[in-house]
Amino acid sequence: MDIDMPRVQHKLGFTDLLVALSTALWFIPTYIAAEPLKVAYTEFPPYSFTNEAGAADGFSIDVIRRVLETAGHQPEFVHSTNPGHTLELLSSGGADLSTFMVTTPARLEEVLATQEVGSIKLAAFTLRTSGFARSEDLAGKRIGVVKGSASTSAARMIPFAEIVEFQQTDDLIVPLLLGEVDAVVSGQEAFTARLREANVFGKIITLEPSLVSMPYAILVSETHADLLLNLNQALDRSLSPATIKALRESWFGRDTYLYEKPAFWFVAIAIALFTAVTGYLGVRVLRYKREAARALRANQANDLLVNALDELNAAIVIYDQNMRAVHRNAGFAKSFPRLVPQVDAGATMADLIGVSYKAAVVEFGVNDKSIDEFVSDVIASVEAGMDNRRLVKAKNGLVYEARDFRLGADHYASIRVDVTAQAALQETIVQQAEELKLVNARLESFAAIAAHDLRSPLSRIAPLVEFIIEDLDEAKIQVPQQVEEYLGLLTQQADAMSTLVEDLLTYASAGTQNGRPESFDPCDRLANVLKIIEPPEGFTIKTPQAMPQIFADPIAFETVMRNLISNALKHHGKGVGTVEVFATENLGHVQIHVSDDGVGIPEKYQNTVFEPFKRLSSTVSGSGLGLAFVQKTVESWGGSISLSSSPGEGCTFSITVPRGQQVEHILAS
Repeated sequence: MDIDMPRVQHKLGFTDLLVALSTALWFIPTYIAAEPLKVAYTEFPPYSFTNEAGAADGFSIDVIRRVLETAGHQPEFVHSTNPGHTLELLSSGGADLSTFMVTTPARLEEVLATQEVGSIKLAAFTLRTSGFARSEDLAGKRIGVVKGSASTSAARMIPFAEIVEFQQTDDLIVPLLLGEVDAVVSGQEAFTARLREANVFGKIITLEPSLVSMPYAILVSETHADLLLNLNQALDRSLSPATIKALRESWFGRDTYLYEKPAFWFVAIAIALFTAVTGYLGVRVLRYKREAARALRANQANDLLVNALDELNAAIVIYDQNMRAVHRNAGFAKSFPRLVPQVDAGATMADLIGVSYKAAVVEFGVNDKSIDEFVSDVIASVEAGMDNRRLVKAKNGLVYEARDFRLGADHYASIRVDVTAQAALQETIVQQAEELKLVNARLESFAAIAAHDLRSPLSRIAPLVEFIIEDLDEAKIQVPQQVEEYLGLLTQQADAMSTLVEDLLTYASAGTQNGRPESFDPCDRLANVLKIIEPPEGFTIKTPQAMPQIFADPIAFETVMRNLISNALKHHGKGVGTVEVFATENLGHVQIHVSDDGVGIPEKYQNTVFEPFKRLSSTVSGSGLGLAFVQKTVESWGGSISLSSSPGEGCTFSITVPRGQQVEHILAS
């Protein structure tokens, strides 16, 4: 490098020589640094690649040229097969530095690195038709990567992935399109640019989220540690944000703005012309046809409204803003023929209501004055915008639901619907409910009396037997063995009779003494049941962690579940076994199942197990009322019970109970 020195006009002194020498020494490193530096690069388009002329090219190559030029160096590019080969070149002296490479901990153990230049997002790419939506969907799949690249480490983040290595980035595209690998992992921007260049970008998608974001820098051989400071300073001076943005857009491209597309301007011009022409024609047409169209719409709406009112099974009168009748439907003439002339003459709502009450409606203890006051109250509420509803009973026995209300801003309406059948049905339901309540009260009274009358003699039998045995012992009378057995049987039968009485009382009161239904969690109630039931040794009771809310009497529910679980244990028929409770949902109801793995119930008996006093085994104690009680109680909730069983494979009893939340919603509405 030539250095121009200033001409001196006087004889050089010692001080001048020192200045000249220090100046020359300052330029020596610049001269030495001008020697070429070997830069290793791989085929990683568009970051770095070999162009058609055989020269190194790409985003990373352009940046390295600018940085080295700023630092006073000339690059000499050395081709590398893959990132692993690049590290070998840096370690062996085959290269002084690299193009951009990810700074992984393993690499930094072998070479040095400049300050961070940027970062590469490593993402997974797959065919659009593959069905994969997210990166985690690739677990256990074949993943293609470039050998020795950072994408290998990123791909290993996918659980159980089978890594398939390729030499270059371009080698990943064809295997992915042919399905030889399920996905590939590569730099998101670089691989997207290669897909666009290969015209296959529309066939491949990028899975979210990205696997990893890794910083990259220029890697430097450890033998050139003196370059780091110079390179870092050059990076700061040569790579402004505007420079980086321009280089990135030139190599990676960018999405085309809408206004840059020719079709945008074609469509915009077409829309503008169409809007202008349509607007002009619309104004002309609207000017001449506005009134005609408005009248036509009004007439059509009126015709539709009149036809709809005539088809309704109700008497309807429409009034104007002064509450004078302007229309009646055909149903009004059928229901109130005597009032038709007054409606056609424009009678007011107050007139029609007053006449109908005075002439055709039965009102208990209502005189003319009180009717007038009632009509005034109705009219006042309607004028205030309220919907006035009531039931009225005509002298001919018919019952109507009457409604008077405001209809829009300028009209009012009266509707009378014949609800005679519904009213009669309601009265029947109320009457039957009262009768049923009386029957239930009598049944409860009878059951209580019967239980009391039967308990007293039964409670004396067992003590009497004990007294007989004690008297025999005191008299030292030895009775035959058979007599002792008879006395024992007498005690057992008395106990069985007591059990039968208690069960009969429980069955008789099932469905009549249920508490108020409420919505509750059946799991909490099952816990109470299990505290009482002690399964025999060798048996296990399984219950679910959670079940849907149900709507029933909680106490009765515990009794039902205790009967079903106890029956499953009592009639299991095997020495060991399991009883499982679980729940399912169906159409707003909850089905709770009690299933066992016992001997099951023969098919010929399955239709009779719910009958009172029906016992399938004489060897197991019981009254035969347990399942009958369960059925009666569940049906009182509005539910049902069913049995599913196969001999030798156990059986499942299923009760259907209303779902808690749904029933609460209905009640609230």
